Amino acid sequence: QERPGVRLAYLNAVVGNVFGNHTVQAATDSLNNQLNCMLVEGVLPEHPRPVRHLLSAKRRLGIDPDQWITQYAICSECWKHYTPVQLRELPSPSCTIQDCSGLLYDERVDAKGKRVRTAKKIMPHVSLIGSLRRMFMRPGFAKSIRDSRHDQPRRNDDEDFVMTDMHDGTLWHELETNTIREIGELGTIRDRPQDNRPIATKITEHRYGLHLTLNIDWMGILNNRPHSTGPIYYAINDLPRDQRYLQVNVICAAIMPGPKEPNVQQINHCLEPSSCELMELKNGIFCCVKMDVHGEDEPANIFADNEILDCDMPASHKCNGTAGHSHDFHPCAFCDVDIVKVNTPEGYDNSWTPKDDYQMLRQSFYSKDATQARQDAILKDFGVRWSILNLISGWLPSKKSVLDFMHAIFLGIISHLFMRVLFGGYMLSGIGGINSPKRRFEEIINAVRWPSHITRLPKNLGENQSLKKADEWRRLLTVTPVVLWWSWRDENDEIPDKEPPLPPNTVQPDFSRNCRSLYQTILLLCTGVRILSSRTISMAQARVGQSFISHYCLESLQLRVPLTINHHASMHIAEMIQKVGPVYAWWLFAFERFNGMLERVHHNGHDGGRMELTLMRNWVQTHLIYEYLLALPPDTCPFEREQINRIIKVQAQTRGSMMSQIAVYQSEAAEDNVRLPLRAAKFVDLRSYGPPGVFYTLLLEYCRRLWPQLRLVNDLSHDDGTPFLASKVARMLTYIRKDGIRYGCTMNRCTQSDSLGFISRNSTRVPVQIIALFVVGILDVVPHVCAVVRQLQCDDRIPDMPWTRYGSTLGIHVSYADVFGPYEIIPVSNIECPLALIPVHSALIKKDLWIAVSFDHV
Repeated sequence: QERPGVRLAYLNAVVGNVFGNHTVQAATDSLNNQLNCMLVEGVLPEHPRPVRHLLSAKRRLGIDPDQWITQYAICSECWKHYTPVQLRELPSPSCTIQDCSGLLYDERVDAKGKRVRTAKKIMPHVSLIGSLRRMFMRPGFAKSIRDSRHDQPRRNDDEDFVMTDMHDGTLWHELETNTIREIGELGTIRDRPQDNRPIATKITEHRYGLHLTLNIDWMGILNNRPHSTGPIYYAINDLPRDQRYLQVNVICAAIMPGPKEPNVQQINHCLEPSSCELMELKNGIFCCVKMDVHGEDEPANIFADNEILDCDMPASHKCNGTAGHSHDFHPCAFCDVDIVKVNTPEGYDNSWTPKDDYQMLRQSFYSKDATQARQDAILKDFGVRWSILNLISGWLPSKKSVLDFMHAIFLGIISHLFMRVLFGGYMLSGIGGINSPKRRFEEIINAVRWPSHITRLPKNLGENQSLKKADEWRRLLTVTPVVLWWSWRDENDEIPDKEPPLPPNTVQPDFSRNCRSLYQTILLLCTGVRILSSRTISMAQARVGQSFISHYCLESLQLRVPLTINHHASMHIAEMIQKVGPVYAWWLFAFERFNGMLERVHHNGHDGGRMELTLMRNWVQTHLIYEYLLALPPDTCPFEREQINRIIKVQAQTRGSMMSQIAVYQSEAAEDNVRLPLRAAKFVDLRSYGPPGVFYTLLLEYCRRLWPQLRLVNDLSHDDGTPFLASKVARMLTYIRKDGIRYGCTMNRCTQSDSLGFISRNSTRVPVQIIALFVVGILDVVPHVCAVVRQLQCDDRIPDMPWTRYGSTLGIHVSYADVFGPYEIIPVSNIECPLALIPVHSALIKKDLWIAVSFDHV
């Protein structure tokens, strides 16, 4: 009912508060200024009377987050939660849990003499079912949900079947609905169909059967004191990958308050509300959960189940009730390996026994109501504690928990390699001055020419050796074979078979420091990670990648390198890929990015869950503004639409590796995975553009092969046929996006940094320099996008490098510096991936070389 001008004033104030970090007072003042301008001009409507405060404006627009957030009061000790109604009805501030000494609220008398109860600590929570109801009313959301009713289960039993997403994993078709979890007299656990049905219904048999990923993590949100905050996220795996990890499609169900990370009992109470809703979504209790769906006449039955628990190792062990990763007897949630075997070959030779989920469930239920002494005994003997997730039928603590690749490999094994072995073992010391391994290491790192979308490494990595982000460790490992060769090489460009000198006043490490042995071992890790982190993968490839990681760990033990639980846990990565598909589809880069978004939200710094409430309001507010855009009324003025579109564009331009990953996902919907610039390209004269006459001749011959039916002829000849007009057939492009990655050309100064890449040719990859990009169109044929390229030249005189054996898998190619082949034209669909270029000098052949490293495993 609001007039468009008033609605726009409301929107500007809300946008300033949510996206511009304006305070509530500043946004309210801005709103009043706009309304006063309308009043002076005599255009301010009297009915409905405009509101003058930001919070009221949010309610008028239907984007008030407090309408969707429940502020649970939680016990200060055990974190048992109470609704606002329950809080008012409690007889005393003491917690109702037996033997708990926690308090729930403070009571005061307000100015009117009324007693008011204020919770000591709160946890903001958003309903899963309520969030899904809103989402299904978005235009196009229901159509984006994957329909798995006709999918063939267990396709990856074929070792060569290439998996592309989570729906190719075996777990996708194993989830069931309408089941009940029963506990027998002797503690045995079983799940049976409801209503005495003969078999349970698979979740994939329903049109809207949702597979959810649960993630929990903690982050610091204060600079002046420690304060750990823990969001609880649910991602909808049935959405396409280009939409799955957008903030507007991920539900933040709760944010656990700080200042300390909660213990297992406290986490159980925090997960209880969403777990109860999951049980309702999974089984419908007594009837199906029906929701209105945009574009459908009748409400639809909506089912959902928690497919996987996807967290870092400490959070995963807390949530699924398993013993911690430093436990003496049960450090691994997937097998029976003990902590001693982590540093013996038994931890890496597949001799272990997988965990028995039903035995774990049985002991977990024993632990639920046991005394503290009995709980400790069960934890020691069986490695399990009580978890609220065990109430959900079909939940299996080991099978449905996955090992996050990002934390285990990038922040675990690779960080260990550099910090403990290379830097800690003085393998890159400063002995030798300007020719020391340390100086060479810094020089080669700083000399790398990275693609524009790649996260840069610090310039002073030799001094400041700790990298904070998993993405930085990932980049470093990609170039590690070249970097270590350059740092350790001798006068013959070979890695010496000896230990480097120790710096003075240092202690000899316990492990071998032999450069050649370490290098050959590290190559195994680089190759294994390269294979396992592929965007698409078959089980045959996953097992090969797993074997490389296993051999890396065994060789490390031979060198007496101490290993950690991450090394053993990585032995289960192939098992994870079989369950839920390529790690690229479910690793935690997306959720870490969400944490970063919440860390940047402005808040008042108040404890007791008030900061977390501000973060939750911001998250829900973003969802509501997005839904407001999708539901704009017909009388919306162009300025209002432009304002919201501008918000979305600004948010989408946020830099970061996760945004690059989302762009990769989005590219899969484009034809040939190629997207062109939004700005219309201009015609160029092919005879004067670039090297005189070269581009015209090349394009004419290329188009003759592409469109033989047109009988193209030179526009200066008198031959019969269609003239190939030099100034009317080709438009110049500054860049293109292929597979979500930007590629530029040397003819454009602004995009020259992205003018190198690998192309496919005869089932192999060759590195090229992209000279120019064109859209070619003649008469009424479909325009064609092509590129003028020059291949980086190499021959047999270039000596073999230490990584040559694994060069094709590692994506490393060696060529002469600044030496190119002839100009040629290729379709841009042949472009495979960008590359990082590392300039080096070969002492053996006395020539400068370029080492190209592919970055298709983004």
